[in-house]
Parts: sequence; structure tokens; C-alpha cells
Amino acid sequence: MNRMSALVVAALLAAAPFQAAVAQDGPRGDRRPPSQEQPQRQERPQMSSAEAQRIAQSRAGDARFVGYRGFSGGAHVFTFERDGRVFNISVDASR
Repeated sequence: MNRMSALVVAALLAAAPFQAAVAQDGPRGDRRPPSQEQPQRQERPQMSSAEAQRIAQSRAGDARFVGYRGFSGGAHVFTFERDGRVFNISVDASR
């Protein structure tokens, strides 16, 4: 029985990557190139965090730069401090 259990576990483990691949790729019968799967959207180029930080610093004026909070909702978010008050400035990443 122990050998049978090992064979069942091995078979399940071997099938798992196949199931994951099917879930990611979709049906195997669909061989259209990726450009025909979805209508192409015109995506605007993304701004770098360094460029966004320069814009945020100019908006913050004489405030001290505290840190970068990350990319959220299509915008770079920066934290500044002035006179003991901490505030965030977000800069839209699209140009």
C-alpha cells in the first residue's frame, strides 16, 4: 500500500504543472498570435521614478524629501516633511 500511495502522489505532482500551464495559456486550440487576441490599446509611455521625483520636489518647494512610497494607481507617490508635517505628493506616471 505504501508503494501505491507513492505512485498516486507522484502522478498528482506530475499533473499539477500541466494544469497550471493550461490555466495560464488558455485553451490549446487557440493559436492566434498575441497581437490578434485583444485589440491593441495605445499605451502612453511611463515616467521614471527619478523624473517623477524631480516633479514632486518642485511641487513640494522647500520641504524635505522623506522617501518614495511606491507606485500606486498609475502614479508615483513621494513623502515630504515641512515644519513637522508629513505629506505625500503623487505624480501621474503617464506622460
